[in-house]
Formats: sequence, structure tokens, C-alpha cells
Amino acid sequence: MIPNKIILLSTLAASALAAPSRVIKRQSNEDNLWQVPAERDPKQPGQIKWTQINSVITPIDKAADDNRKFSYYPFLYNMGGTLFLLFSGAPEDVDGMGQDVRISYSTDGKWSKPEIAFPAALLPNQTTIQTSEYYCKRGIPQRALQALSIVYIGGDESDATYYAVAQSSDNVCPGHTESAGRIARKLSRDPLSGTTFSGDPCWIETNEYTGSHEWAETVYGTKYHMKVCDDKEKILAALKNPQAVPAQATSLFNAPLIAADGKHNVSYPTNAVYLAGSGTGRYMRFWSDVSVRNRTGNAFVEFTSDITGNNWFPATEDGSKIEQTNIYSSYKAWFGSSESATQTRVYISNSGMNSDSSQEILTVATSRGDDLAFRNIGILRSDSKEKVPVGTRPIYGSDVPGFYWPSAVFQGDQMVVAYSENMANIEVSTIKLVDLP
Repeated sequence: MIPNKIILLSTLAASALAAPSRVIKRQSNEDNLWQVPAERDPKQPGQIKWTQINSVITPIDKAADDNRKFSYYPFLYNMGGTLFLLFSGAPEDVDGMGQDVRISYSTDGKWSKPEIAFPAALLPNQTTIQTSEYYCKRGIPQRALQALSIVYIGGDESDATYYAVAQSSDNVCPGHTESAGRIARKLSRDPLSGTTFSGDPCWIETNEYTGSHEWAETVYGTKYHMKVCDDKEKILAALKNPQAVPAQATSLFNAPLIAADGKHNVSYPTNAVYLAGSGTGRYMRFWSDVSVRNRTGNAFVEFTSDITGNNWFPATEDGSKIEQTNIYSSYKAWFGSSESATQTRVYISNSGMNSDSSQEILTVATSRGDDLAFRNIGILRSDSKEKVPVGTRPIYGSDVPGFYWPSAVFQGDQMVVAYSENMANIEVSTIKLVDLP
């Protein structure tokens, strides 16, 4: 699978989903979900109709500060009021050799200095990290780690055990990914106590690529001894919860699903939003079209009434309920909901743009109550002016500035959104819920 320019993805903290309000299926708009006004008036094309959303912007990480080129794949999680932010750092290329996973946290609106949660998987003789092009010419698999998720196991969130999870996204030329599995690390419930972690990295999933890509010869074998997590099965079960399924998966890297039309490969599922209704209700989530040929550029949507998630991915490899929408959604998106008297569903993406400029504006679209169509939209960011780093992997070679890979959580009366600016800086924007479009 070729993750072309990172289209639809989402990561949704389970804590963002409280008891939802009643939502009823409406056939009239489920295949016509994008009903927001046009960005520009045809009669006044120079005037943007979408309004700017009020927000407070906080910088978290700048790759250049420690001689990296890229900071990417942010994932936010709300642990009972303490926010954790995972992201990947790459010295030369996105998903290239030496890509690690870092973590920062916030307890009072101030963010800690990021530290490495999952170190780069280098061999003892790899003292200098080269470009992806260098390894490609020599046929060397590039071990890389993507920030994946944070999950909790055991009891309620208030007394649970929390794990950060990273996903292998090893780059194998000419241009595909062979994922070698997943690694987890237990987090401290109180990072202010002086330590962010309560244990070393351990494995929850391995496969044939774990061996052929020599992971045991890296720090994960020489220092951490390729240990399997004691809570492996519980962590894997938590990652299958419909409201916690991460956007990346070993199986999706190695073999994307086929959508209902039988023509398009889909990947990068969003977490699911629960829609209350008759019976036990149902879940809704979005997918990205990652087809190598005849890519639509549109998001796909999926519903299930099985609240256990046993009749859709990852419990099955069945894509027969995944249908194309009219949402143009280039790059990764985030989908979640705020619960009050009326459920507000939020879709953060680069949607509404065209293929030439789709990353330049990061938008927030909303739908409310029993109407699933997105009818309101605002601009979160559109002001990137910095020079964009260019790697040696063609799909990440664009020098067009923009905002990528949004992830969000709800925290009290506000929403916090993380994203990568130009794939080089990690930032968060804090929005008051009353300011949502």
C-alpha cells in the first residue's frame, strides 16, 4: 500500500465520547454528507466565505531545533484532564530510517518538552542516518515508527492502566510499507511525579517482517530484549473498541480493504462516533481512498449496528458496508463528537479544497442532532508561510506549505486540536466549543 500524501485518518480519544444524544438514521443525506457552503462566491472569487475560527495556538515541537527535518503523525489523548500528545520525529524522511515516536503532556495548558517514548530502531553500525534514497539504492528496509494511539485497560478511566502504542511503518523500496508490528509502553498516571513512563517498550504484535527487518538487532532487542507486554491481549482488545480503533494497522499497511464498490482500496479508518437510535444504536466512521489507480479523492463512510464492532474492521476484513461519500477529503481527517443536549459531530480535515491546494487550509466542519450532513464550516489554520522541508521520498516531496494529520480531544468547554505544520512542526490549537461553526 502506498500512503499517498496521507489522506483521511482520524484519532479519537475515548474520553471524548460521553453518553450521546438520540440520532436517527436519515437516508436523505447519508450519501450526500457534504452540505457546507462553497468556499468562495462564484461572483466574487477573490472573497473567501468561510470564517476564521477563534483559537489559541501553542507550539509543541520544531523539528529543526534538534536537526531533524520532520515532525509528523500527532495523536492527542485526554487522560482525565491530563493531555498526552504522541508524534513521530524523522531526521531525513517521513517513514524513513531513524523515525522515532515522542511524547509531550499538559496538565495546566502548558506543554512539557517532548521526550522520546519509542527510540529509533537502528542497527549498531548505523551511527549516521542517511536519506531514504540512500537505503533504497541499496535495497535496505527502513525501520520506522508511527505514533499510533493511547489506550487504557482495566476498570474505569479513573483507575485504569494506560499504554502508549506505536506502529511499525517500515519503508521498503520501490515505495511500499511492510509493517513489522506494534509496540506499547506503560504511561505514568502522574507525569508531574518526575517520570512519564512506568515501564520499557514491549511488543503486542509481531510478524515475519519483525525478523526479516532485523528488529531484534536494534535497541528493541539489545536493550529491551524483544519483550512481549504482560498486558498484550488486553491492549489489543482495547485497540479493537470501535471508539478507539486507530487509523493505522499492520494488516492495512500490508493489505488495504476493498470498499463496497469492489473497485477502491480503503485505509486509515477514523474512530467511530456512536449514534443513538432505535435498539442499541449504531456507529459511524470514515475511511480514506488509498487506491493506486482511479483514486476518487473522496472520503468513504461506514455504519454498523453491532456495538461490539465484531462485524467490521479489525474484527473482520469485510469492506462491503464502506460506501463513497461526496466529501472531498485529501490527507488525514479527524472525526469525533461533543455530547450535550444535542450531539455535535466534528470533522477536522482539509476537505472542501481541490487536489492542488488541499493541505493549505485546515477546516472544521460540524453536523448536529439527527441530521448527519455537515452544513457548517470554519477555517482553523491557513497562515503557514514557513519553508517546507523536502525529503527524498516522492510522495512527501511537495514544498507547498500546509497543515496535516489533525487529531483532537474535548476538554471541558473546549476542544484541543493537534496537527503538523508543513510536516515539520507540531502545534495545537485550543477552541472554545461555543466558537465551533
